[in-house]
Amino acid sequence: MYLNYCRGLRFEEAPDYMYLRQLFRILFRTLNHQYDYVFDWTILKQKAATTVTSGSSQALGTPGKKTGTVPAVTLHRRFVVLPLTLSSFARSGL
Repeated sequence: MYLNYCRGLRFEEAPDYMYLRQLFRILFRTLNHQYDYVFDWTILKQKAATTVTSGSSQALGTPGKKTGTVPAVTLHRRFVVLPLTLSSFARSGL
């Protein structure tokens, strides 16, 4: 519905933002999501901050210690973003 509405707009027309927001609100309720005021970018910043503070000596490659693995970050409960390291980049052959 959203894309059909947007595609149907002419260049001069202004979109009905209230209608478009209502479409997303209805979808949000239909999927039984709860508004918890936690956004993807805040989760990423918190995980990055804890990874840096907890694994700072491991991330620097302190001699005699194993280097730590960076955990994967989950976004939207479906997509997983894996951290890119130089070794994984080299193995990919790109």
